[in-house]
Amino acid sequence: MWKKQRREKLKAAPFPPDWSRILVERFPLYQRLPDADRKELQGHIQVFLAEKQFEGCGGLEITEEMKVCIAAQACLLLLHRNTDYYPGLRSILVYPTAYFVKTTRHVGAGVMEEKFDSRLGEAWDSGAVVLAWDAVEHVPTRFRGQGQEENSPKGTFRALDP
Repeated sequence: MWKKQRREKLKAAPFPPDWSRILVERFPLYQRLPDADRKELQGHIQVFLAEKQFEGCGGLEITEEMKVCIAAQACLLLLHRNTDYYPGLRSILVYPTAYFVKTTRHVGAGVMEEKFDSRLGEAWDSGAVVLAWDAVEHVPTRFRGQGQEENSPKGTFRALDP
């Protein structure tokens, strides 16, 4: 009950003008949304940013702009849904660019193959999402129709099944 009241209070608070500016300048879809959807998205963003921790990786310093852009992409998936705001998610780790992960796979006959895979984003069972900032920054044009959603920020949050 307290969580619901706290969230309603966050959603009812005025949306910071700097955040609106960031959305207009950096998230093109925002201006195409109907007013009611924009208002709902703003409320979701306020709750998301109050409840999730952000951490820069690979020397990246997290800015308010980064947090708002990431929250907008994550919360877009929550529009018109009853949601608990990705309850298993606690942290968002952000690298400046694509990062590499060592993977091992069995190729048969007891042979294992090790390699490094490039990643733009992934969700971990431990309650973290890992993103590449340059992919977040360019997602509206970069991934449209290219079949790469599973390795994109949107696909990463979708994997959490809000």
